[in-house]
This record gives sequence, structure tokens and C-alpha cells, in this order.
Amino acid sequence: MLPTVAPYLLPLFLNSFLQNYPGIRLKVTELTTETMVDRLKKHLLDAGLLVTPLNDPGIFEQPLFYEEFVVYVSPAEEVYRKRYVLADDIDVRHLWLLEEGHCMRSQIMHLCELKTQMQEDNNFLYEAGSIETLKKMVETKNGITILPALALQDLSPQQLKMVRHFKAPVPVREVSLVTHRNFVKKRLLDALRDEILLVVPQEMRHQGRRAVVEL
Repeated sequence: MLPTVAPYLLPLFLNSFLQNYPGIRLKVTELTTETMVDRLKKHLLDAGLLVTPLNDPGIFEQPLFYEEFVVYVSPAEEVYRKRYVLADDIDVRHLWLLEEGHCMRSQIMHLCELKTQMQEDNNFLYEAGSIETLKKMVETKNGITILPALALQDLSPQQLKMVRHFKAPVPVREVSLVTHRNFVKKRLLDALRDEILLVVPQEMRHQGRRAVVEL
């Protein structure tokens, strides 16, 4: 599982999966997309949960849900006073990002068009290794970050006041169950898919009019 997916999704379905399928030995590892795809192709993994589309002919993708991106913003930022946000509203000089290697970083760079406007005017550059660190940076040093919706589950009422939603079409990430193209353990895959879909909010299961952010 991706490090930006596992902490928020795994606790929701793990106990149920283990209880319903006691004969399955489940080993979960957090890996980047690049490493996961490499291990799938080498038959070192049965399946992965990652963000798609990958457009890789050697990989089979089964989209599971579409997770909304939201803005997490300090009260010191101008965008805090807005109810709904456009990508253009975000001051990229104050935007906290994940470090290189995370697919969510590349999605945020596409969303905020950061490829042509890196933070040259900022006298402090920091790239985080986790979403939890990004949240802490906004809370303690001000600024802005982008979070996936499942990361909002454990926020306090005070923290929820710092969340702003994007205007439609809302940007989302497509989270899929992926395997090697020739993977044959279909019953195992179906069991895992069904357990995950049971805990994912209904509105996340369909793309609707939301916009999938490219990798």
C-alpha cells in the first residue's frame, strides 16, 4: 500500500478481513508506486493498493474509489477566509509538499501547476515524509497543504475548522487494486476488494463529475 493510503484505509478494513478470512496470511508493506510496480512485475507481490491510472500494459488496474483532495490551511493564510477554494487561490510559496517519490506530490504539483513556479521566494524549504507531518507544519508554522479526504477521519473540531473544500469539479485521486496482468488468484483479489468497499463511503465509489488528478 502507498504510505499516503495505508494509515487511513488499512485500519478501516483490517480486523474485518482477518476475521472473515482466517486462512489467509496477510502481509502489508508500505511502498512507493515505482517500487510496487517493479515488485508486481517480478511476482514478488500479489497485489497493491495505489493511485492510478498508471497506463502500464503489464499491470491490471481495478479502480476502487475516488478520494477527494482538500485544502488544510492555517488561519494566517488569506485562503482561510474562503469557503470553497480554486487551485489558483493557493499561494504556492506557502505550500508544504511531500518529498520526492510520493505520487501524491506529483498530483499536487499538477493540481497547483508547480512545475513552472517552484518556491524560490521562500527562505525555508521543507519536504515531508508523511501526511501527518504536513498537517503539523500547517498547525505550527502556518502555510497550506493538500490532504486526501480519508486523512480527515481523526481531526479534532478545531482542526476541522482548517479544512477547505475545492470548488467543482472537485479534484480526486483514483485509488485502485492493482496486480500483475497475469495474476490468477481471483478469489483472493475479490475478497480484498469487497472488504475495502464495505468501509469506503458510498460517495467515493463513483467518479461522478469529479476530476481525477493526473500523476
